[in-house]
Amino acid sequence: MDVKIENNDLAITQWGSTVYVESFEEIVQRIKIACTIKKGAFPFDRELGCNTHTLSMNDEMLKEKLEMLYKEATVDIPYCDLQVLSVDKNSTPKKAIIRVICKDKSATTEVTING
Repeated sequence: MDVKIENNDLAITQWGSTVYVESFEEIVQRIKIACTIKKGAFPFDRELGCNTHTLSMNDEMLKEKLEMLYKEATVDIPYCDLQVLSVDKNSTPKKAIIRVICKDKSATTEVTING
């Protein structure tokens, strides 16, 4: 179980209680965080994150390279896989849509490309 994060902040109910996620939702949130944070930026775990800022947005293999970096960033999350479905190079900040697959469940989520 983990605290739910929405809009870069803790999610709370209308009564002020903290909202929690667990099971598959927790895994999706962990993957989203690992793919969004620049590696070394989180002071409590310098290995968390990935270095997508090194990629060129004009690279014809951008999706494949992002997927490789995201898989490397999430290698410690067991029994899960991910796929980069699309990259929005025109948005600010740049975004990728990924599919998280864990056993018989899957979900899509949006990830900000750091850098």
